[in-house]
Amino acid sequence: MATYTGDLQIIMDEGGNYDIAFPEENAQPLMTNGLETYVQLAVYGEDCWQNAIAQNDAEKMTSEFPEVIRRNLVTDKTKNDGIKAIEKALAPAVKIKLARKISVIGEIKTANRIDWQIDIERTDNKNERYYINWEKGALNPNIVKAE
Repeated sequence: MATYTGDLQIIMDEGGNYDIAFPEENAQPLMTNGLETYVQLAVYGEDCWQNAIAQNDAEKMTSEFPEVIRRNLVTDKTKNDGIKAIEKALAPAVKIKLARKISVIGEIKTANRIDWQIDIERTDNKNERYYINWEKGALNPNIVKAE
């Protein structure tokens, strides 16, 4: 018997396409009680036709993060622009009370890589941390939740 609680867990493939996560063929999709789905869609969502049917601003996909990393170099400007874009994309979570506070830090790891850390203080006191590890040239690095 299937039990569906929380949100469907989505994954992004190397081509930047989203899909529902299944543990095995013909199984119940993976579910999450965290903000994984929200974070993925908010950070990588770009302005698109779906915004026309959004019922409020929190449902709109208007992230500038994909443009920040698209064809950019590893520089302090890219790192800082990424921080601002991620914070702006996730700001509606505070407005709709999914989170109390969201903070983002970035660090240049190598000449070809920037890491961003996203800390979310949820309103139910279950804090979450996510990582984005971007290699120069990768258009859609995956967001990973810290365990």
